[in-house]
Amino acid sequence: MIIDAHAHIFPYLGGASGFDSPETHLKYWQEAIASNPAASVRKVDDDSLATDPSLWNMLDEDGKPIDVNFRVGNFGRFLWTKEGIDYYVHVYAPSLETMTASPEFMLAQMAWAGIDMAILQNPWLYGQLNEYFSKAGRTFPQKFAGQVQVKEFEIDRPEEIENLRKAVDKLDLNGGLYFTDKRAWEYGYKNHIDDKKYFPFWEEVRSLELPVSMDLSALVDPEHPDWSALERYSAQMRRFNHLTDQFPEIQFTLVHGILLTVFGIGDEIVIPEEIWNIWKKPNIHIEILFPIQVSYPRPGASVWDYPYPQARLAIKELYKRLGTEKLIWGSDMPNVERNCTYKQSLDYLTQYCDFIPSKHMDLIIGGNAARLLKLDI
Repeated sequence: MIIDAHAHIFPYLGGASGFDSPETHLKYWQEAIASNPAASVRKVDDDSLATDPSLWNMLDEDGKPIDVNFRVGNFGRFLWTKEGIDYYVHVYAPSLETMTASPEFMLAQMAWAGIDMAILQNPWLYGQLNEYFSKAGRTFPQKFAGQVQVKEFEIDRPEEIENLRKAVDKLDLNGGLYFTDKRAWEYGYKNHIDDKKYFPFWEEVRSLELPVSMDLSALVDPEHPDWSALERYSAQMRRFNHLTDQFPEIQFTLVHGILLTVFGIGDEIVIPEEIWNIWKKPNIHIEILFPIQVSYPRPGASVWDYPYPQARLAIKELYKRLGTEKLIWGSDMPNVERNCTYKQSLDYLTQYCDFIPSKHMDLIIGGNAARLLKLDI
Protein backbone atom coordinates (compact mmCIF):
# COMPACT_ATOMS: atom_id res chain seq x y z
CA MET A 1 0.00 0.00 0.00
CA ILE A 2 1.38 3.42 -0.99
CA ILE A 3 0.43 6.29 1.30
CA ASP A 4 1.22 9.90 0.49
CA ALA A 5 1.87 11.46 3.91
CA HIS A 6 1.73 15.03 2.60
CA ALA A 7 -1.13 15.97 0.29
CA HIS A 8 -3.72 18.74 0.07
CA ILE A 9 -7.29 19.32 -0.96
CA PHE A 10 -8.89 22.76 -0.78
CA PRO A 11 -11.78 24.88 -2.06
CA TYR A 12 -11.21 27.99 -4.21
CA LEU A 13 -8.20 29.81 -2.79
CA GLY A 14 -9.73 33.23 -3.41
CA GLY A 15 -12.65 32.55 -1.09
CA ALA A 16 -13.05 33.00 2.64
CA SER A 17 -12.64 29.24 3.25
CA GLY A 18 -13.72 29.54 6.87
CA PHE A 19 -12.16 32.94 7.58
CA ASP A 20 -14.27 36.06 8.11
CA SER A 21 -13.52 37.25 4.57
CA PRO A 22 -11.49 36.41 1.46
CA GLU A 23 -9.18 39.31 2.33
CA THR A 24 -8.31 37.78 5.70
CA HIS A 25 -7.61 34.44 4.03
CA LEU A 26 -5.33 36.05 1.44
CA LYS A 27 -3.16 37.66 4.13
CA TYR A 28 -1.83 34.19 4.93
CA TRP A 29 -0.89 33.63 1.30
CA GLN A 30 0.70 37.07 1.02
CA GLU A 31 2.85 36.49 4.11
CA ALA A 32 3.88 33.03 2.94
CA ILE A 33 4.83 34.10 -0.59
CA ALA A 34 6.67 37.24 0.54
CA SER A 35 8.59 35.27 3.18
CA ASN A 36 9.62 32.51 0.77
CA PRO A 37 10.40 34.01 -2.66
CA ALA A 38 10.81 30.66 -4.36
CA ALA A 39 9.70 31.45 -7.90
CA SER A 40 10.11 34.06 -10.62
CA VAL A 41 8.06 37.25 -10.68
CA ARG A 42 6.65 38.23 -14.07
CA LYS A 43 4.67 41.18 -15.41
CA VAL A 44 1.06 40.46 -16.20
CA ASP A 45 0.92 42.51 -19.41
CA ASP A 46 3.71 40.72 -21.30
CA ASP A 47 4.91 37.82 -19.07
CA SER A 48 8.41 39.34 -18.99
CA LEU A 49 10.70 38.50 -16.08
CA ALA A 50 10.84 41.13 -13.33
CA THR A 51 14.17 40.99 -11.53
CA ASP A 52 13.78 43.77 -8.94
CA PRO A 53 14.03 42.01 -5.53
CA SER A 54 11.95 44.78 -3.93
CA LEU A 55 8.90 43.31 -5.65
CA TRP A 56 8.85 40.70 -2.88
CA ASN A 57 8.57 43.46 -0.24
CA MET A 58 4.94 42.94 0.72
CA LEU A 59 5.33 42.94 4.51
CA ASP A 60 5.86 45.69 7.06
CA GLU A 61 8.70 45.77 9.59
CA ASP A 62 6.69 43.50 11.89
CA GLY A 63 6.28 40.89 9.15
CA LYS A 64 2.60 41.66 8.51
CA PRO A 65 1.10 42.08 5.02
CA ILE A 66 0.79 45.55 3.50
CA ASP A 67 -1.72 46.65 0.86
CA VAL A 68 -0.50 45.66 -2.60
CA ASN A 69 -3.88 44.44 -3.93
CA PHE A 70 -2.72 40.87 -3.45
CA ARG A 71 -5.14 38.45 -5.13
CA VAL A 72 -5.72 35.04 -6.65
CA GLY A 73 -5.59 34.59 -10.40
CA ASN A 74 -6.12 31.47 -12.46
CA PHE A 75 -3.75 28.81 -13.78
CA GLY A 76 -1.68 28.56 -10.59
CA ARG A 77 -0.98 32.29 -10.25
CA PHE A 78 -1.10 34.82 -7.42
CA LEU A 79 -0.97 38.51 -8.37
CA TRP A 80 -0.22 41.90 -6.81
CA THR A 81 0.29 45.50 -7.86
CA LYS A 82 3.23 47.83 -7.24
CA GLU A 83 3.50 51.37 -8.58
CA GLY A 84 0.63 50.72 -10.93
CA ILE A 85 2.13 47.58 -12.49
CA ASP A 86 0.60 44.14 -12.06
CA TYR A 87 2.86 41.18 -11.32
CA TYR A 88 2.31 37.47 -10.81
CA VAL A 89 4.09 34.42 -9.49
CA HIS A 90 3.33 30.76 -10.16
CA VAL A 91 2.76 28.96 -6.87
CA TYR A 92 1.12 26.07 -8.71
CA ALA A 93 1.47 24.65 -12.18
CA PRO A 94 -0.88 26.10 -14.83
CA SER A 95 -2.88 22.86 -14.64
CA LEU A 96 -4.48 24.21 -11.43
CA GLU A 97 -6.73 26.30 -13.66
CA THR A 98 -9.45 27.29 -11.19
CA MET A 99 -7.23 27.40 -8.08
CA THR A 100 -9.05 24.61 -6.32
CA ALA A 101 -8.12 21.00 -5.54
CA SER A 102 -11.31 19.11 -4.80
CA PRO A 103 -11.35 15.62 -3.28
CA GLU A 104 -12.33 14.26 -6.70
CA PHE A 105 -9.41 16.06 -8.35
CA MET A 106 -7.02 14.53 -5.86
CA LEU A 107 -8.53 11.06 -6.26
CA ALA A 108 -8.00 11.23 -10.01
CA GLN A 109 -4.39 12.29 -9.49
CA MET A 110 -3.83 9.46 -7.00
CA ALA A 111 -5.28 6.87 -9.39
CA TRP A 112 -3.07 8.17 -12.21
CA ALA A 113 0.07 8.04 -10.05
CA GLY A 114 -0.73 4.74 -8.32
CA ILE A 115 -1.22 6.16 -4.82
CA ASP A 116 -3.60 4.23 -2.56
CA MET A 117 -4.22 6.74 0.22
CA ALA A 118 -3.37 10.33 1.14
CA ILE A 119 -2.89 12.01 4.50
CA LEU A 120 -4.34 15.50 4.14
CA GLN A 121 -2.23 18.12 5.88
CA ASN A 122 -4.17 21.14 7.10
CA PRO A 123 -2.24 24.46 6.93
CA TRP A 124 -3.91 27.84 7.34
CA LEU A 125 -2.93 28.86 3.82
CA TYR A 126 -5.79 26.80 2.44
CA GLY A 127 -8.40 27.92 4.95
CA GLN A 128 -10.04 26.64 8.10
CA LEU A 129 -10.80 23.23 6.70
CA ASN A 130 -11.61 20.80 9.50
CA GLU A 131 -15.22 20.48 8.26
CA TYR A 132 -14.11 20.23 4.63
CA PHE A 133 -11.66 17.46 5.48
CA SER A 134 -14.28 15.70 7.58
CA LYS A 135 -16.68 15.53 4.63
CA ALA A 136 -13.95 14.24 2.30
CA GLY A 137 -12.87 11.57 4.78
CA ARG A 138 -16.40 10.36 5.41
CA THR A 139 -17.13 10.25 1.67
CA PHE A 140 -13.90 8.45 0.79
CA PRO A 141 -12.80 6.72 4.02
CA GLN A 142 -10.36 4.33 2.33
CA LYS A 143 -8.62 7.15 0.48
CA PHE A 144 -8.26 10.16 2.78
CA ALA A 145 -7.07 10.63 6.36
CA GLY A 146 -7.62 14.27 7.28
CA GLN A 147 -5.51 16.06 9.87
CA VAL A 148 -6.80 18.42 12.54
CA GLN A 149 -6.09 22.14 12.38
CA VAL A 150 -5.79 24.26 15.55
CA LYS A 151 -4.80 27.84 16.34
CA GLU A 152 -1.23 26.96 17.20
CA PHE A 153 -0.40 29.92 19.40
CA GLU A 154 -3.72 29.86 21.24
CA ILE A 155 -3.62 26.23 22.35
CA ASP A 156 -3.41 27.33 25.97
CA ARG A 157 -7.09 28.27 25.69
CA PRO A 158 -9.60 25.61 26.79
CA GLU A 159 -11.56 26.27 23.59
CA GLU A 160 -8.70 24.96 21.45
CA ILE A 161 -8.44 21.78 23.48
CA GLU A 162 -12.18 21.32 23.01
CA ASN A 163 -11.83 21.99 19.27
CA LEU A 164 -9.18 19.27 19.12
CA ARG A 165 -11.50 16.78 20.83
CA LYS A 166 -14.39 17.75 18.55
CA ALA A 167 -12.29 17.26 15.42
CA VAL A 168 -11.35 13.75 16.50
CA ASP A 169 -14.59 12.58 18.15
CA LYS A 170 -17.28 14.32 16.09
CA LEU A 171 -15.62 15.14 12.77
CA ASP A 172 -13.76 11.82 12.59
CA LEU A 173 -10.50 13.42 11.49
CA ASN A 174 -8.21 10.41 11.73
CA GLY A 175 -4.96 11.63 10.18
CA GLY A 176 -3.46 13.14 13.33
CA LEU A 177 -2.68 16.77 14.11
CA TYR A 178 -1.12 19.31 11.76
CA PHE A 179 0.90 21.90 13.68
CA THR A 180 2.96 24.77 12.26
CA ASP A 181 5.00 27.65 13.64
CA LYS A 182 4.32 29.78 10.56
CA ARG A 183 1.56 31.83 12.22
CA ALA A 184 4.06 33.23 14.71
CA TRP A 185 4.15 36.54 12.81
CA GLU A 186 0.58 37.23 13.95
CA TYR A 187 1.71 37.04 17.58
CA GLY A 188 4.90 39.07 17.28
CA TYR A 189 7.08 35.94 17.50
CA LYS A 190 6.61 36.05 21.28
CA ASN A 191 5.40 32.48 21.87
CA HIS A 192 7.25 29.21 21.37
CA ILE A 193 6.11 25.66 20.72
CA ASP A 194 7.54 24.37 24.01
CA ASP A 195 6.10 27.06 26.29
CA LYS A 196 4.89 25.47 29.51
CA LYS A 197 1.46 27.09 29.17
CA TYR A 198 0.85 24.83 26.17
CA PHE A 199 1.55 21.58 28.02
CA PRO A 200 -2.14 20.83 28.82
CA PHE A 201 -2.85 20.86 25.10
CA TRP A 202 0.03 18.49 24.37
CA GLU A 203 -1.18 16.27 27.19
CA GLU A 204 -4.52 16.03 25.38
CA VAL A 205 -2.72 15.14 22.13
CA ARG A 206 -0.93 12.40 24.06
CA SER A 207 -4.12 11.06 25.60
CA LEU A 208 -5.84 10.98 22.19
CA GLU A 209 -2.80 9.12 20.79
CA LEU A 210 -2.55 11.52 17.85
CA PRO A 211 0.53 11.54 15.62
CA VAL A 212 1.65 15.07 14.78
CA SER A 213 2.87 16.50 11.48
CA MET A 214 5.16 19.28 12.77
CA ASP A 215 5.88 22.02 10.23
CA LEU A 216 8.79 24.00 11.67
CA SER A 217 10.84 26.74 10.05
CA ALA A 218 13.82 29.01 10.50
CA LEU A 219 11.59 31.20 12.59
CA VAL A 220 12.34 34.91 12.94
CA ASP A 221 13.84 35.75 16.33
CA PRO A 222 13.43 39.47 17.17
CA GLU A 223 16.14 39.20 19.82
CA HIS A 224 18.63 37.90 17.25
CA PRO A 225 17.93 39.76 13.99
CA ASP A 226 21.34 38.92 12.53
CA TRP A 227 21.07 35.17 12.95
CA SER A 228 21.43 33.02 9.83
CA ALA A 229 18.70 30.64 8.72
CA LEU A 230 20.69 27.76 10.21
CA GLU A 231 21.01 29.52 13.57
CA ARG A 232 17.28 30.29 13.65
CA TYR A 233 16.31 26.74 12.67
CA SER A 234 18.71 25.25 15.20
CA ALA A 235 17.09 27.33 17.94
CA GLN A 236 13.69 26.05 16.86
CA MET A 237 15.01 22.47 16.86
CA ARG A 238 16.17 22.93 20.44
CA ARG A 239 12.66 24.01 21.40
CA PHE A 240 11.29 21.01 19.53
CA ASN A 241 13.75 18.79 21.36
CA HIS A 242 12.48 20.11 24.68
CA LEU A 243 8.87 19.48 23.65
CA THR A 244 9.57 15.92 22.51
CA ASP A 245 11.40 15.25 25.77
CA GLN A 246 8.31 16.32 27.71
CA PHE A 247 5.97 14.13 25.62
CA PRO A 248 7.94 11.09 24.44
CA GLU A 249 4.74 9.12 23.74
CA ILE A 250 3.69 11.53 20.97
CA GLN A 251 4.98 10.55 17.54
CA PHE A 252 6.11 13.62 15.58
CA THR A 253 6.94 13.84 11.86
CA LEU A 254 8.90 16.84 10.62
CA VAL A 255 7.08 18.23 7.59
CA HIS A 256 9.31 18.75 4.52
CA GLY A 257 12.12 16.89 6.25
CA ILE A 258 15.48 18.39 5.30
CA LEU A 259 14.95 22.09 4.53
CA LEU A 260 17.32 23.00 1.72
CA THR A 261 16.95 26.72 2.43
CA VAL A 262 18.56 25.94 5.80
CA PHE A 263 20.99 23.08 5.13
CA GLY A 264 21.83 23.41 1.43
CA ILE A 265 25.27 24.84 0.69
CA GLY A 266 25.63 24.78 -3.06
CA ASP A 267 24.66 21.28 -4.10
CA GLU A 268 25.90 19.85 -0.80
CA ILE A 269 23.66 19.35 2.21
CA VAL A 270 25.36 19.90 5.56
CA ILE A 271 23.47 19.07 8.75
CA PRO A 272 25.09 19.77 12.15
CA GLU A 273 25.50 16.87 14.56
CA GLU A 274 23.29 18.70 17.06
CA ILE A 275 20.40 18.37 14.62
CA TRP A 276 21.14 14.72 13.80
CA ASN A 277 21.12 13.89 17.51
CA ILE A 278 17.66 15.41 17.90
CA TRP A 279 16.31 13.59 14.87
CA LYS A 280 17.56 10.25 16.23
CA LYS A 281 15.05 10.33 19.06
CA PRO A 282 12.55 7.47 18.78
CA ASN A 283 9.47 9.70 18.62
CA ILE A 284 10.73 11.86 15.73
CA HIS A 285 10.20 10.97 12.07
CA ILE A 286 11.36 12.76 8.93
CA GLU A 287 9.46 13.36 5.71
CA ILE A 288 11.32 12.55 2.51
CA LEU A 289 10.07 15.37 0.33
CA PHE A 290 12.64 16.92 -1.98
CA PRO A 291 11.01 17.75 -5.36
CA ILE A 292 8.91 20.59 -3.97
CA GLN A 293 12.10 22.30 -2.76
CA VAL A 294 14.66 21.80 -5.49
CA SER A 295 13.52 23.25 -8.79
CA TYR A 296 14.14 26.90 -8.05
CA PRO A 297 17.48 28.71 -7.66
CA ARG A 298 18.94 28.85 -4.17
CA PRO A 299 21.93 30.98 -3.17
CA GLY A 300 25.07 29.24 -4.36
CA ALA A 301 23.14 26.26 -5.75
CA SER A 302 22.07 25.00 -9.13
CA VAL A 303 18.52 24.04 -10.02
CA TRP A 304 17.98 20.32 -9.48
CA ASP A 305 16.21 18.40 -12.22
CA TYR A 306 14.42 15.05 -12.14
CA PRO A 307 15.46 12.43 -11.05
CA TYR A 308 17.31 14.64 -8.53
CA PRO A 309 20.60 12.75 -8.11
CA GLN A 310 21.72 15.32 -5.52
CA ALA A 311 18.85 14.27 -3.27
CA ARG A 312 20.03 10.66 -3.28
CA LEU A 313 23.05 11.56 -1.17
CA ALA A 314 20.80 13.11 1.47
CA ILE A 315 18.37 10.19 1.37
CA LYS A 316 21.23 7.74 1.74
CA GLU A 317 22.48 9.68 4.76
CA LEU A 318 19.00 9.73 6.31
CA TYR A 319 18.66 6.00 5.72
CA LYS A 320 22.09 5.27 7.18
CA ARG A 321 21.83 7.48 10.26
CA LEU A 322 18.16 7.19 11.19
CA GLY A 323 17.06 3.82 9.86
CA THR A 324 14.06 2.78 7.82
CA GLU A 325 11.23 3.18 10.34
CA LYS A 326 11.80 6.91 10.86
CA LEU A 327 11.43 7.92 7.19
CA ILE A 328 8.08 8.76 5.59
CA TRP A 329 7.46 9.72 1.97
CA GLY A 330 5.27 12.66 1.01
CA SER A 331 4.66 14.62 -2.17
CA ASP A 332 3.09 18.01 -1.32
CA MET A 333 0.59 17.47 -4.11
CA PRO A 334 -0.74 19.54 -5.94
CA ASN A 335 2.08 22.03 -5.18
CA VAL A 336 4.73 19.63 -6.45
CA GLU A 337 3.41 19.76 -10.01
CA ARG A 338 5.17 23.06 -10.55
CA ASN A 339 8.41 21.05 -10.38
CA CYS A 340 7.57 17.52 -11.56
CA THR A 341 4.64 15.17 -12.03
CA TYR A 342 2.95 13.48 -9.09
CA LYS A 343 4.31 10.10 -10.21
CA GLN A 344 7.84 11.50 -10.51
CA SER A 345 7.61 12.82 -6.94
CA LEU A 346 7.48 9.16 -5.92
CA ASP A 347 9.65 7.61 -8.67
CA TYR A 348 12.78 9.63 -7.84
CA LEU A 349 12.75 7.69 -4.55
CA THR A 350 11.46 4.24 -5.52
CA GLN A 351 13.11 3.92 -8.93
CA TYR A 352 16.47 5.56 -8.30
CA CYS A 353 17.40 4.92 -4.65
CA ASP A 354 18.45 1.32 -5.25
CA PHE A 355 20.49 1.27 -2.04
CA ILE A 356 17.19 0.84 -0.12
CA PRO A 357 15.92 -2.79 -0.15
CA SER A 358 12.35 -3.25 -1.34
CA LYS A 359 11.04 -4.34 2.08
CA HIS A 360 12.44 -1.15 3.59
CA MET A 361 11.12 0.99 0.73
CA ASP A 362 7.65 -0.42 1.38
CA LEU A 363 7.85 0.98 4.91
CA ILE A 364 8.99 4.41 3.71
CA ILE A 365 6.26 4.78 1.09
CA GLY A 366 3.41 3.46 3.20
CA GLY A 367 4.13 1.12 6.06
CA ASN A 368 5.47 3.71 8.47
CA ALA A 369 2.60 6.12 7.89
CA ALA A 370 0.12 3.25 8.33
CA ARG A 371 1.76 2.31 11.64
CA LEU A 372 1.50 5.88 12.96
CA LEU A 373 -2.15 6.03 11.97
CA LYS A 374 -2.78 2.50 13.29
CA LEU A 375 -4.17 1.38 9.95
CA ASP A 376 -4.77 -2.32 9.39
CA ILE A 377 -3.08 -3.00 6.03
